[in-house]
Amino acid sequence: MLQGIWQRLTGLWGSGEGGNGQAPSPVEPQTPPPPLEDGDYQLLFGQLLEGTSRQGWGAPEVLQYLAALGERGKMQAWTDWLLRYGERLLRAKTPDPQLTIQLLHFGQLGCGELSAVAYALGSQMQAKLTPPPAPAPAPATPQDVKGWFEQGNQQFAAEKFAAALASYQKAIELQADFLPAWVNAGLVHFHQQQYENALSAFDGALQINGENATVWFYLGCTMSILERPQLAIDAYEKCLQLQPDFVEAWQYRGLDLAKLDRFEEATTSHERAIQLKPDLVEAWFSHGNALVKLGKYGEAVTSYNQALQLQPNHLEALFNRGVALISLGDYPQALVSLDLLVQLQPDFYPAWAERGRVLLALDRPQEALVAFDSALQLNPSDATLQAARDEALNQIQN
Repeated sequence: MLQGIWQRLTGLWGSGEGGNGQAPSPVEPQTPPPPLEDGDYQLLFGQLLEGTSRQGWGAPEVLQYLAALGERGKMQAWTDWLLRYGERLLRAKTPDPQLTIQLLHFGQLGCGELSAVAYALGSQMQAKLTPPPAPAPAPATPQDVKGWFEQGNQQFAAEKFAAALASYQKAIELQADFLPAWVNAGLVHFHQQQYENALSAFDGALQINGENATVWFYLGCTMSILERPQLAIDAYEKCLQLQPDFVEAWQYRGLDLAKLDRFEEATTSHERAIQLKPDLVEAWFSHGNALVKLGKYGEAVTSYNQALQLQPNHLEALFNRGVALISLGDYPQALVSLDLLVQLQPDFYPAWAERGRVLLALDRPQEALVAFDSALQLNPSDATLQAARDEALNQIQN
């Protein structure tokens, strides 16, 4: 994921700009890197979710990425970490809807045990968001709408998706305005990556009851995954008309506004999310990204500082803050941010590269040379880095 930041040139992470759909290939350093810590796993897993949900990655790209990590890409270690991370996620009173959707999507890719754990975790989070009716004993063949619906829920939980859809459809045939069956049918389609069918089901639910904020939110998430940002925004706005304090809708509305280069509106949307939930790290981070796009670097630094106060090891915020400070010409503070980043993530070569350029600007070419060497060890084919190293060497020799 951090490589994706570098590829955007502006250093912005999560700005809503599309990728090329190809999985990045991390380069192993010549000396064995240290084992990943939980924060590293979380960062890299975020990149995988970004790639699978927004850039079209499938199992080959995911497995390629993990293989490129070498010893640190072992499936068992990743699975063990996701189990630990899942325990923390499930302690949340209200799970993050977007993360829930991403986990369920990742769980359908067939990446071995890691996908299985992701799907199980996403399913548990989904159950907390939209808990099904309490199970009740039902006859072998359901006799009424409720019986078919409950059978569908049981089949859904057992991952018998075709059977669940058939049961929900039977409930709808018996009672065409039975809203829960339409909604759950949409969720089954979503989990199977049948996004157009999911849209049809959510539309059917909204024809029955157009005042359900959660269904509008699901519709928006589906539109966003289908790269239809304006339609996603329209759905989020309808959700917010019905439930103005729907924090996630404000946040994801801002992300889709940024996709359309509507950065002023994006900042306003993220600000509303922050007003409702001041400790929402990603809202502060996304707010900073939009401000950088507007050239408001000082305000962006303030937003990144807020994100880092809430989550000091937020690596993307550290990098983006460093880039914003460089734009302000505040090289000493930029160096502080980049120094901390390379301590937390020593194999992230863009941070070493930016650190080298800052040190050159501070007339410290010897230290800059060391930074460029570290970057080149991680990415030896980067001609721009080699040119920067040559410049540092010339300054030392002259």
